[in-house]
Amino acid sequence: MPVVPVTEVESQHPAADEEGPQLPGRQPCWISGGKIDPGSASHYITTLVHVHIPGPVDAWREIPVPVRDLLFDMSTRRYAFTRPEDLPRARAIWESTTKTNLRKSMWESQDKAMKTTGNRDPMAWLDYGPVWLRRDYWESLCERWATGPWQERSQVTKRNRSTHPEKNVHTSGSVSYATHNKKLHHELERAPTFRELFDRTHKRKGTDDYVSESARTIAETYDRTMADRYVEGIPQPDLDPEAWVDPAGGPRKGRVYGFGDSLDTTPVLSSYVSSVAPLAYASSSATSPVSGVEEMRTLIRKELREELRTHFGDIVQQLISAMQGVRPSQPAP
Repeated sequence: MPVVPVTEVESQHPAADEEGPQLPGRQPCWISGGKIDPGSASHYITTLVHVHIPGPVDAWREIPVPVRDLLFDMSTRRYAFTRPEDLPRARAIWESTTKTNLRKSMWESQDKAMKTTGNRDPMAWLDYGPVWLRRDYWESLCERWATGPWQERSQVTKRNRSTHPEKNVHTSGSVSYATHNKKLHHELERAPTFRELFDRTHKRKGTDDYVSESARTIAETYDRTMADRYVEGIPQPDLDPEAWVDPAGGPRKGRVYGFGDSLDTTPVLSSYVSSVAPLAYASSSATSPVSGVEEMRTLIRKELREELRTHFGDIVQQLISAMQGVRPSQPAP
């Protein structure tokens, strides 16, 4: 297996020997914005999956747990999480990264085969599999993709994207949030604000035009809300989650517009599911019943605000710390 080159660790990240013990032969890695840095560590994870994929599988959930354990062990033999605060969630972030990388690899393979053959039928792709996947595995996957269930899911995904076209538009391409942050940090010679990063990834290059009317409206609404909420004399945070999520339309499928994969809203959604239903039931038996779409939306938005205020604090602080190149503060013992 070829040795994956390791990029130089940026100065804003602490040296490994300042963080904890570093075993011989291992390179340091860390969690930044919900992702694993440096990029070479993520690339190495992808290489391991390509080499050791156990069969014709196209999703991380199909890989047996013992194989996942083995891949994690192999990955940590090359790259070690050296920051103490990263250790509790190292496996979870590694799993998330591996899942995303495998999905991207499969999509790229399908897209290349489709463009090469000029045919959307997976059975026409049999001779155009990726070099990292065994031919018999690829052929089995093509046969699966040609069947009804996969085609139906593909059409559903296509329709969902067309339903909210503006929410799928940005200018960052495949460049990660962390990479844009580093470039902007270098240009400004200081840590960029969240809004500056949003503008960088949602404005057309060389212009002041947003990529969509939705992006412009969200940004302007957020700016007005911040100006009203934090008048002169009141310290303004780098990011107010509630002020952003409201105009952004709330979490959609566990994501918040403008954050990409950097912000995990799962705690908010899961907590909402367990709390809103009992609240609605209680109000129907006590005072007036909650009826109508608008009343329910008002109830949902109120509960979501409370959950955002409760659960987003730590996540947002980690995001801001990553943007500013500052280590998240550790809880007092």
